[in-house]
Amino acid sequence: MVFLLLSVLSSTILVMVFKFFPKYGIDTFQAIVANYFVCIICGTVVLGRFPFGVETLAAPWLPFALGLGILFISGFYAVGMTVLFFGLTVASVLQKMSIVISVPFAIIAFSEPATAMKIFGVLLALGAVVLSNWPSKKVPTIEQKKDSVTANAGFLVWFFPLYAFLVSGAIECGLQYVQNSVIDSSGNDSAEFSTGIFASAAIIGSAVILFQSIRSKQKFAFKNLLAGIFLGVPNYFSIYFLLKAFDALGDKSVVLPVNNITIVAISALLGVLIFSEKLSRLNWLGVALSAIAIAAISIRF
Repeated sequence: MVFLLLSVLSSTILVMVFKFFPKYGIDTFQAIVANYFVCIICGTVVLGRFPFGVETLAAPWLPFALGLGILFISGFYAVGMTVLFFGLTVASVLQKMSIVISVPFAIIAFSEPATAMKIFGVLLALGAVVLSNWPSKKVPTIEQKKDSVTANAGFLVWFFPLYAFLVSGAIECGLQYVQNSVIDSSGNDSAEFSTGIFASAAIIGSAVILFQSIRSKQKFAFKNLLAGIFLGVPNYFSIYFLLKAFDALGDKSVVLPVNNITIVAISALLGVLIFSEKLSRLNWLGVALSAIAIAAISIRF
């Protein structure tokens, strides 16, 4: 349970850091790429040595780390485009609704129990995610936002949110599978694997930034590096502790929904306390449903 709480804490801090980006004019993509390099440093500190060597080429988790790194960076881009076309609310809901994919995967792939209470809890969790993120102010409709793009880009407008949803689910399924079937959780594999994911994303992100700098003369700002540092530490440990929680608690179909909806609920409450955000009645109902869903999912018969 401690590892799960630490993963939730890390992810919540991650969300809070993002909230400061608009205030300080942070380039989100540059900060994200910088954050991946910070994650590599974190992995080095955790291991007490540089995570990679010649033996890494033979590590069974390497192909999965490379694949997940691609999903991390491409999924982030898809989320960014979803925010552009549909708004932050839709992007957030789609990411957290990934439990629709990852929880059934855990039950089927690892023969975990599918009690009526757990299924009820997952359904409550979906409702909690939607209501907690429901906008309290009027926002432009999808049709209005689509008018701002060309007809030729219509397919891409719908592709990005679908891709963001599928990638979020694929990442959670991939992390489950690797922790359960590939890495040796008794050793340093968790730290090496999680660092490998970020290293893969760092390489891809750096290539994109290099291309942008050549094409549009865009420079990397120092403030984005600082933002990446604040982002990278909680980002690394959110994955590292989640893998540890998988190993410690075993029941991944419990860990994932509890992790996701706890982050949603705590982030909403901190938004009220720290950023003076206003929650509507539907938002508060979502937070309340989160607590009920956590209790329902956690009950074992």
